[in-house]
Amino acid sequence: MKEFVINGKFLADKLYGITRFGREILCALDSLVSSNDDVTLLIPKNATRVPLLSNIKIQTIGNLSGIPWEQINLGFYVRRHPNVMCVNFCNIAPFFIQPGITVIHDICYKVNPQYYRSLRNKISRLWHCAQYKYLCSHERMIVTVSQFSKSEIGTYYPQAIGKISVVPNAWQHITQYAENPTWETAYPFLKRHKFFFSLSTLGINKNMKWIVNAANRNPASCFAIAGKKYEKLGFEIPKNVHLLGYVSNEDVCSLIKNCKAFIFPSFYEGFGLPPLEALALGADVIASNTASMPEVLEKSVHYIDPYSDDVDIENLISQKVESPDTVLLKYDWKKSAVSLYNIMKEF
Repeated sequence: MKEFVINGKFLADKLYGITRFGREILCALDSLVSSNDDVTLLIPKNATRVPLLSNIKIQTIGNLSGIPWEQINLGFYVRRHPNVMCVNFCNIAPFFIQPGITVIHDICYKVNPQYYRSLRNKISRLWHCAQYKYLCSHERMIVTVSQFSKSEIGTYYPQAIGKISVVPNAWQHITQYAENPTWETAYPFLKRHKFFFSLSTLGINKNMKWIVNAANRNPASCFAIAGKKYEKLGFEIPKNVHLLGYVSNEDVCSLIKNCKAFIFPSFYEGFGLPPLEALALGADVIASNTASMPEVLEKSVHYIDPYSDDVDIENLISQKVESPDTVLLKYDWKKSAVSLYNIMKEF
């Protein structure tokens, strides 16, 4: 194998879907790497989420952080070592280095420009689209997380066709969090198996308004939404919707295990990790019938049209769905790490 360096910027970022993939793949890959493999994790000095690794070496480089660290410190290191191949888990890679392997989770920025309206989001979209175009032409291999996302990348960036592999997300990490025994005290307005639960942001893609409109149409039902609280929502929150703000991983697991159903009405996802996590915790799931969701979740969830909230939600969850066992068996971090390791060994 060539000498590989792993872009560890994500270990200084908040833990969310994409960075979760990076962390879990890194840990599973560590168990596969042998003494004959030369694999090093390069991290910035502000990386605070570095796991204990047995076989992958860890090296701190540079004095910068964030995007400047990734583009300048990491880029300079790789360019100085011509035999090195850089592996990037989280959509972005340094420009103008030798070709490597990058995971592009989805290309929502390219496909759905209407979701990005603020100046900050427009700049972020331009940055990501520049990266997608560069990476799809430049990299030795593009990895993505679903067949849906592979098809999208091939449609918008045909230069990547023939060098796109699928390495999916998985769910085993969610079982490490213990249920909070005092969750009912913390949320006294939520009764066991009497509320619908969701994780959401104000991002247009996440479609929080579907939940609000569904709550208006189902006034006898109770809804809880965890995520950052915003002062200006742009729409009124009905009395049967509780905005919980930031919720710990333990509380998230407690709420998922004890809700009537977990709701995921997102318009566009490259994979859609939260509903898979909810299935792993034993919850009924209501999910969008768009993008990657039918591929990932198959027939184990109750599907809704994210563009229509005219739903009798109680009647919806009374309908039978298939056991999630088949879906859960498909996804495993160890299997995904083996797929990525085999890609690396090709080089």
